[in-house]
Amino acid sequence: MLRTFAKARGMTAGVSQAGGQPRVWLWSTLFVLGVGVSALGRILGLIAPPTSTILFLLAMTLMIPLVKAARRRDELRGATSRALTRYNRRMLAAAGVYTLNMLLAGNLHDRIAAGSAAMWLLALVPIAPVLAMLWAMWRYLAEENDEYLRHRAIMAALFGLGVVLTLGTVWGFLEMFGLVPHVWNWWVFPAWAFGLALARCVTMRQQ
Repeated sequence: MLRTFAKARGMTAGVSQAGGQPRVWLWSTLFVLGVGVSALGRILGLIAPPTSTILFLLAMTLMIPLVKAARRRDELRGATSRALTRYNRRMLAAAGVYTLNMLLAGNLHDRIAAGSAAMWLLALVPIAPVLAMLWAMWRYLAEENDEYLRHRAIMAALFGLGVVLTLGTVWGFLEMFGLVPHVWNWWVFPAWAFGLALARCVTMRQQ
C-alpha cells in the first residue's frame, strides 16, 4: 500500500524535471567521499592533521546543498510536509554545531589538564548537538501526520542502525585480532547519520 502511495506521489508532482532535476546523488556522493576519505585517512594514519580536519570540515559543508537538493526533489514529487521541513532545519543546524564543537574540542583537549573539570566540560561540548539531532528525529516522528513519510523516516533510521551494527561488529572482530587500529566509540553516531542519509537518497531514487 505504501509503495503504491509513493508512486502516486511521484505522479502528482506533474512537473517536468528535465534539465532542472536536483542533483541529490551528486552532492551525496561528494559528501560520502569527503567524509570517508577524511575519516579513514585519519584512522589509518594516511592523512595527518590539519589536512584531515580540513577535509572533514569541507565534507560537512556539503550537507547544505545536499539537504536543499533533497528538499527540492521532495517538493517536485509531492513527498514533503511542514514537519519534514522543520526536521531538516533542525538537523542541519545541529549538524553544523556538532561539526564546530568537534573541531573545537579536538583542538583544545591537548591544552587542558587531563581529568580536570575543564576537560570534563570540553568532553561534553560535542554531546549537546548529538542529543539535539536525536531529539529532532523523535520530534519529527511525533509531528509527522503523513503515514508514508513517517514510514520512510523509520526505515531510514533502521538502515542507519544496521550500518552501525555491521561496522561495529566487523571492525570489533578485526580489532580483536590486531588487524586494524582501535577507533573511539564516538564514531557510532556519525555512522548512523551516514546510513540514515544514504537510505533517504536510495528511497528518493526508487520513487
